[in-house]
Amino acid sequence: MNTISTKKLYIVGMVSLLLGLIFNYLFYNQLAGISFLIYVILLCTGLFGFLFLFKISFNKAGLWFLPVILFFAAMVGVRENEFLRFWNIVLTFGFLLLLARNTIGFKIRQYLFFDYLKTIVHLPFNMLGKSFTAFGRMISSVKISSRKKQTSQIVKGILITLPIALFFFFLFSSADLVFNKFVAGIFNINFSVNPDVATQIWLTLIFTILWFGAYIYILENVSSQDNISPLPMVRSYKFGNIEAGILFATLSALFLTFVVIQIKYLFAGHDAITKLGYTYAEYAHKGFGELIAVALLTFSLIFLAEKYIERTEDRPSNVFKILTSILVLLILVIMASAFMRLGIYEQAYGFTLDRILVQAFIIWLAAVFLWLGCKIIKNVNDRSFIFGLFLSITTFFILFNLINPDAFVTKQNINQFAKSGVLDTTYLASLSADAVPRLMSLLEIPGVKDKDGRELSKEVAIALKSYYEYSSGYSWKSFNVSRYKALQLIEIKWDLILILAIPENSAE
Repeated sequence: MNTISTKKLYIVGMVSLLLGLIFNYLFYNQLAGISFLIYVILLCTGLFGFLFLFKISFNKAGLWFLPVILFFAAMVGVRENEFLRFWNIVLTFGFLLLLARNTIGFKIRQYLFFDYLKTIVHLPFNMLGKSFTAFGRMISSVKISSRKKQTSQIVKGILITLPIALFFFFLFSSADLVFNKFVAGIFNINFSVNPDVATQIWLTLIFTILWFGAYIYILENVSSQDNISPLPMVRSYKFGNIEAGILFATLSALFLTFVVIQIKYLFAGHDAITKLGYTYAEYAHKGFGELIAVALLTFSLIFLAEKYIERTEDRPSNVFKILTSILVLLILVIMASAFMRLGIYEQAYGFTLDRILVQAFIIWLAAVFLWLGCKIIKNVNDRSFIFGLFLSITTFFILFNLINPDAFVTKQNINQFAKSGVLDTTYLASLSADAVPRLMSLLEIPGVKDKDGRELSKEVAIALKSYYEYSSGYSWKSFNVSRYKALQLIEIKWDLILILAIPENSAE
């Protein structure tokens, strides 16, 4: 463990204060955009700048986190979709925490589920605690020109108490007019605190403390090697092969029966379903959520059974491998059924962001089941399996960003409109700027009605005009590539949009 000198503590504290002020400047009452990438770059520059300045060697194997961190941070300023913005921010901070833990010597390849949870939940509290202990060391270093220890303690107590008490004093004065008047009467001053100012002070203080603690925690615990050995895997064999055989043989028979029925009806087409009194869309929608629940529950059963099954030479029996492999294959067919059900529903009612998100989730879950089957057959250890899951989740969100879901949904609905003549312009207009380039093509189709009988080009023009008026006032801090491109395209067609957006009953 490294010990950071008092002088270095002050340097880290000043940089952390600067980062707190920059956070307030970039994000207070601002939508995250290109500013988020800028801020993440500043955070990483601060960390590696300290490592270089203080000449602290560290494990460079974790540098592969940086491109992933910068990718998710950059996508906040590229995609305007709210779902992606939220997860890109969450994943950026998640990977920053993983980078921090890797820097102090914890190898991510050795993580179990609990280690990921510990990184996300426990590590921030460790960093927060470190900020207060480091601050205490800074206060203790203050030299008081007095021989009396008691006098020194009083001065230090005042130095600690004064800024905290003043901060709460400002908050109370801002929160209550009577208290404000009472204070003004005592001190004979006209005392007033702007609530926005108090909030910004609080925001700056919080993030100064957070970054100060994070930097100190990393710098004092940094390790140049992967010198933290993983704990040996301890297995408690509590699940016998006979019990497992009965369970998985029964489930395989049940799943096989379900798959046979699916082949007869779902894969047979429209006529086989309508003979039972259902529409094809009703059949597709009914039970979709239950099929996903079945898949998730089956994954949990197989994973836990494999973990606690009786083993021979640290391997599960061949019977267990065969039964679970059959079950994995059957669940893949069931997930294919769920995927097809949703596809049928989309053909009837159109594409939405939620529907393609579920379809993407099904594809990811199928990949996870294949990885689970590989774990059982090849006897992959738990840590490697969980690391594979981690990589698959990361890949999922990277690909979902690259697909550009709002644009994809709009494209699919327009293509379907060319065949069915049905289009939900109200839903498409609710999508983000990512969808605007695709929506622009609908302006060139005059006289065509949407599913509610409204003129298609007019509805799109009204939506684009409203979006332009709403989105033109963002500052550079909230700059977003998709929004910028959308506004440019709208400006090119602005005259046409104004004409089409005129209400039909308006006076000429």
